[in-house]
Amino acid sequence: MTTLKIVAAAAVAGLVANATGYLITGRLFHPYQARTPNTWRPAESWGHYLYATAIRIAACIAIALLYTALRSVVPAPGGGDIARGATFALLLWAVAMLPVVLEVTVFVNWHRGFVLGLLLDWLVVCILASTAAVIALRFA
Repeated sequence: MTTLKIVAAAAVAGLVANATGYLITGRLFHPYQARTPNTWRPAESWGHYLYATAIRIAACIAIALLYTALRSVVPAPGGGDIARGATFALLLWAVAMLPVVLEVTVFVNWHRGFVLGLLLDWLVVCILASTAAVIALRFA
């Protein structure tokens, strides 16, 4: 039953992450995409957004399950579960998302402003998913 609560909480976090992703990447940092027009597909469709939504929800579920498996070895600066979840999110982002995005920028013509937005967006995803796991475990 606990696993189901974690998956449900993470799925909700994934929906929230889609909304924050729209605000961060789709609005706040979107003008930087226009500075590298040859990098992007000529048209976006609802199908693209549906796939992106499913990927983000799946990522949140995976992050929450990984946090659940590793939480006992994650440091909690200042004590408390929320601090532990935030630490896990930051560590995961720093060892997974940051290097992948930075490596891609070596080969893909993305504007630096867009890269910053993408990194911020995925940091928020990691924080939301880890926090969802913390909350689900607290009420399990």
